[in-house]
Amino acid sequence: MSTLIYWFRNDLRLADNLAMTRACTAGTHVLPVYCHPSPNELAPWGFARIGTHRRHFLAGTLADLKSQLRLRGSDLIELQGLPQDILVRVASAVGATSIFCEAIAAPEEEGEIAALRASGITVDPTWQSALLSPDELPFTPERMPGVFTAFRHALERAEALPTAPLPIPARIPPLPNLPTLPDAALPSASLPELKRETRSSFPYHLAAFSGG
Repeated sequence: MSTLIYWFRNDLRLADNLAMTRACTAGTHVLPVYCHPSPNELAPWGFARIGTHRRHFLAGTLADLKSQLRLRGSDLIELQGLPQDILVRVASAVGATSIFCEAIAAPEEEGEIAALRASGITVDPTWQSALLSPDELPFTPERMPGVFTAFRHALERAEALPTAPLPIPARIPPLPNLPTLPDAALPSASLPELKRETRSSFPYHLAAFSGG
């Protein structure tokens, strides 16, 4: 029996989510997780990483995602802190063998995956942020046309078409057994307690997993 963590990053949905679909077919148990940054975290340029409007949009999106997962017998665990710190502790606590997630072609996001792998965790990212995967393009990256018209003509000649959007997975594996976590790893919290928390107690269960 295999337990996997599915790490939601940018694609906060169940439909048309290839990485989530792969996780649902690979694991006997799947623990969906979302990692929030620290509330006062700043971008490298000195301004807030997440502004008020984005926080509002994100809260609504995550509430809908949590509802969709619960309808299918699962749930969403929301945590706060660096993924390379938080996910390692959660994986150890639930006996997860690997983390599935979407691949994001950006320096910080790629750095998160590199840090997780450096800690010994197996991470299986899936590229899903384009209409066509790189393998479906009729040229190598080095020979990509420099203007869009030539790019479009090459795709048309090759009859390269995007695949249809994926449906919601027919079955989402159940959550793993959620034992009480060691106090040294995650002070004053257990996964069952977090699972029962409502969004009204959001700051409490985030602080618990971040050691606050």
